[in-house]
Parts: sequence; structure tokens; C-alpha cells
Amino acid sequence: MSKAELISRIEAERRALEATLARIPAEDMLVEGVVGVWSIKDTLAHIAMWYSRAVTMLFQAERGKALQLPQSNAPDWSDVNARDYASQKDRPLDRIQADFYGAHQQLVKRLSAWADEAALFDPRRYPALEGHALADYIWDYTGGHSAEHRAQIEAWLARRARTAHGS
Repeated sequence: MSKAELISRIEAERRALEATLARIPAEDMLVEGVVGVWSIKDTLAHIAMWYSRAVTMLFQAERGKALQLPQSNAPDWSDVNARDYASQKDRPLDRIQADFYGAHQQLVKRLSAWADEAALFDPRRYPALEGHALADYIWDYTGGHSAEHRAQIEAWLARRARTAHGS
């Protein structure tokens, strides 16, 4: 894979997520129960947090600094996600949406400007990644994460449609 292909994959998943989000009326953005107890707003905040982590990793790597990865005591990252949720749950939807779009723009901008393509895909380059390439983490934190939550949002939409039609 190349840097251009990575960006293309991230952008394609983002378009798919935004197409799913476009099907959700504004009044439903705060309805709980989309992903666990999270609303769409909460899910967007969660995605934005992980995009921000990817941007931070790129920033650290560009400057030759040690990568600071989030630390979790749970295999499913529930402790990290719970802290993120607590820090974001009371923020207004418009601010969450601004972060959601802004973090994506920053990621694409920083990734597009990335000069050392070999470093992006070298699994030995960054010891903190324990044998994984930086590109793998970037994908997991962004496009992969978005795909996972898009599927959950689509399942929620399908459940709501069945309920609305009495099925």
C-alpha cells in the first residue's frame, strides 16, 4: 500500500460514514442506544477522539519523538472509551461535529504532507508500535474505527425502521 492508497481508503470510509449520517434527522442525533448507551453525538465524539490520537501520532513521528500511545487496562479499551465519553458527553452537538470534521481534515492534511513514505509502512521504525507499521495504527484509529461504528449506526437505523413499521 502507498500513502495515497491509505488516504484514499480513509477518505472512502469517511464518505460512507457521512452518507450514513446524512440519513439521520437532527432530532435523532441525541437519542441514546446507538452504540451501547451512546447517541450519534457520543459516537461522533468518540471517532473524533481517535482521529485526534492519529494526528498526534503523526505529529510525534514527524518530529522524531517517541510515540505516546493511549494506555488501557482493558482488552476492549473500555476504560479509555469511558474516560473519553465522560469528557465529551456534556459538550453541545455543534462542537462535537466541528471536532469530528476538523480532526478528519487535520488527519488528511498531515498525512498528505507526510514526507517519509517508507517510515509510514516500516513495521520496525517505531518501537512503541511493537512490530506494526504506523500506517496500520493510522488506519485502525481512523478508517477502521469509522467502519466499525458505521456498521453499528446502520444496525441502529435498521432497528428503528423495523420498529417504525411494526415489524
